[in-house]
Amino acid sequence: MADRAHHDRAPSDGRDSRWARQPPGPTGLDPASEVLYRLLLSKTDASASQLAADAGLDPSRAGDLLMRLVDDGFATMVADSRFRAVGPDAVLGARIASQLGDVLGEYEALRELLEIHRTGPGPSGEQGGWEVVSGPAAIRSRLRQLKGAAEKSLRTFVRPPMVLPVPEAALHEDLQARGVCHRVLFDRAVLDIDPYSDYLRHALASGDEVRFAKRLPLKLLVVDDKTALMEEAGSRPKAIVTSNRSIVELAGSLFDQLWSTGIPATSDAGGAERLDEDDAVLLGLLIAGLTDQSIASKLGIGLRTVQRRVRDLMDLADVDTRIQLGWHAAKNGWVP
Repeated sequence: MADRAHHDRAPSDGRDSRWARQPPGPTGLDPASEVLYRLLLSKTDASASQLAADAGLDPSRAGDLLMRLVDDGFATMVADSRFRAVGPDAVLGARIASQLGDVLGEYEALRELLEIHRTGPGPSGEQGGWEVVSGPAAIRSRLRQLKGAAEKSLRTFVRPPMVLPVPEAALHEDLQARGVCHRVLFDRAVLDIDPYSDYLRHALASGDEVRFAKRLPLKLLVVDDKTALMEEAGSRPKAIVTSNRSIVELAGSLFDQLWSTGIPATSDAGGAERLDEDDAVLLGLLIAGLTDQSIASKLGIGLRTVQRRVRDLMDLADVDTRIQLGWHAAKNGWVP
């Protein structure tokens, strides 16, 4: 009786005893995570509470496991607290193919998961290559996944309101280390909103290519000319993700057109006259149309310092007005 009582008692850490101390399965997932993943594959999408009930897991434990599936690429968030499975061929295919001779058990697991995925109802949000993601937490998660998967380039439109915090340093450093080129085009409205100062300072100091546009029509991310994310306007954030080639090409063309007419935030001066980095940033903001007070606020310096540095730039260019300064900057390579 004592042994049975001990066996029936739930673990003190809240984990279901059926999953305790079991090694990862052939998918690389622990048993509880694999159960959740299999359940997700058989559904269009599902809430964390629904999956917890179906799997017989504590809701808090299920939530942690689902976020781990998202981090590992097995699932995506389609809305706050709602999840959708990523196809097993995308998650496991490359890894299993490279080790096929030694991992026949893993290949069989992939085959079984693909069968579940094929016989399921299919994601209702993916019609013609479209995926709908709603809610700020889900959009943040999807953006992080898309950026982390970039191999060559990222092109981004940034306009208010923003659902993202200041870009994550670790992700940004990883992208730069992998040689991913990131071009960021800001709507000029961002320059007038103080809460976005940290975001803007990070962009200007990051080494990414940054420009300003008078007005952007939407929020956009284009990844490697393969995938595009477009955020719809509305009271509740909603984004559309697609890999449709025609749509991605159209989004890329729109970015390139507006980028070509954007005002550079920083520049490398050519010829004998070269600006230091601080003056290049200040000149970029000045040409973008900011007032002296706004520039002082964005750069964290005093108004008189801005006015003195602008006067110094005018003296360096040997001009009398700020309009002439802009022309001189363009003519002499201070701006591209």
